[in-house]
Amino acid sequence: MLAVADQSLPEKLSLYANSPTGSAYIDDLLGCGHLHRIYRVLRMTQQSFFALRDWCLLYTELRTSRGKRVSIEEKLIMFLWTVNEGPSNRVVQERFSHSGETISRCFHEVLEALLLLHKETVILPVTDTPVGSRITDDPKYGPYFSDCVGALDGTHIAMHIPAINQGRYRNRKGWISQNVLAVCNFDMEFTYILGGWEGSAHDTAVLRSAVGSHGFKTPKRKYWLGDAGYSNSETILTPYRGVRYHLKEQYKSKQKPQNAKELFNLRHASLRNVIERIFGVLKRKYKILRGSEYSVDTQVRLVHVLTALHNFVRAREGLNADRFLEKEKDQDINIQPSVQLPDNIELSSKAMDIFRDELAIRMWQDYIEHLRKLEAEPKID
Repeated sequence: MLAVADQSLPEKLSLYANSPTGSAYIDDLLGCGHLHRIYRVLRMTQQSFFALRDWCLLYTELRTSRGKRVSIEEKLIMFLWTVNEGPSNRVVQERFSHSGETISRCFHEVLEALLLLHKETVILPVTDTPVGSRITDDPKYGPYFSDCVGALDGTHIAMHIPAINQGRYRNRKGWISQNVLAVCNFDMEFTYILGGWEGSAHDTAVLRSAVGSHGFKTPKRKYWLGDAGYSNSETILTPYRGVRYHLKEQYKSKQKPQNAKELFNLRHASLRNVIERIFGVLKRKYKILRGSEYSVDTQVRLVHVLTALHNFVRAREGLNADRFLEKEKDQDINIQPSVQLPDNIELSSKAMDIFRDELAIRMWQDYIEHLRKLEAEPKID
């Protein structure tokens, strides 16, 4: 009888002993010189990546592991690869040739380090913060919205929740999510984030919590743009309810506003849709926001870290940031202010109602005068 050779592997032989190492992959990536490939993996340029590494070395405890088993560059790229592509731990193990325990430990090391980045990059404006160029450089907005410091809205981010708690996190569309209050300026930068609220919570309740106990402050004599899901308050300017407007349809049909309220709502929507655009960019850029099986605490922290990364890259790459992502246009957003409000929503601010009416009337008068001048211009055959 022939003896059968022992097919078992030595106990200490690594699962990835004969696989290409993660460091070899990173050397190849960073040395390839292909801008699109580097951006596709990192969601930032190579220069921005090294700036992020240097920031971590300067301000956090993130370092290369002892014995140089996992470099700081590899830790960062494993984290970015995970949040950008949204893969499972097993897929990351295969790509970087590390155990699941090592992948998980490095992921949370980077997550903790980048939470500090949120404090540095996601910053509320103050009274003397300059008005965004989106307003100052456009005559449709400059004379009317000079005290506006940005836009706010709630967005739903998919969450993995234990079955016993899923009821509270089920939103009105029927899927499990956290309701995140996000605030941004007109340069497509986040200025405030409050995550972790149940998907069933109304945007107004999340806003109350932000103002009451989570540090959300509005500079004196400034305000934000909000949709009709919020009330017109001292710090939030909302559109007229019951006045229908659709940016996409008006753009395609070249339909003109018929009165002051329609014109106000149209310009309000066109300016406010920066919050819709920034959400779109964030969710396309970081696929992990489509759902992951991390703990609830980690899923909430990820929102803060990813908004910080967005701002970090935006500050360094400016208009070139996200250039490899599909571009969104203002006209791609449909806005319908027919939102069902809860019975206990706070009453609208009379002062802001008066301000909105005066703004709409002034805007309409200037618009009519502009049309009159256009009609009076001699026609050139």
